[in-house]
Amino acid sequence: MIRFIFIIALFTQISCTQNSKREESNPVTKPTDSLSNKKSTDIDTIKIDVVESSPDKAKILLENEYVRVIEYSLKPGEKDSTHTHPPKTSYVISGGVLRVYPDNEMPFDTEAVTGEAEWADKRGKHYVENIGQTTVTILLTEIKAAQ
Repeated sequence: MIRFIFIIALFTQISCTQNSKREESNPVTKPTDSLSNKKSTDIDTIKIDVVESSPDKAKILLENEYVRVIEYSLKPGEKDSTHTHPPKTSYVISGGVLRVYPDNEMPFDTEAVTGEAEWADKRGKHYVENIGQTTVTILLTEIKAAQ
């Protein structure tokens, strides 16, 4: 039994290390790292719910004690309101070009690629503008708790 637990712990550590390295090499996610580089106390204390700040752009599809699944959509030229994110996954249903405006930092452009999935830790204050020609729709799954 001890060997089994050791093997599981070792596998988990290796998986986390590999996922970390994979994120570092992905240039699409690199600019958004600045959203989580704020002081940890800022990210831990400032929580602005995207559904509450932009109810016309984010709607809850499912919510339980473990996750909250949100459909987020921005039409060309639209902006959402300032918000933050807890740890989450995202899946791009329909892609396009977005400009992200992090609080107290330079804005940056990013391409949301249809079919792309991503994991992200907490994200600090920011808002987003669709600067492309297509409506961008993203499925967000916020992590509340794990079993």
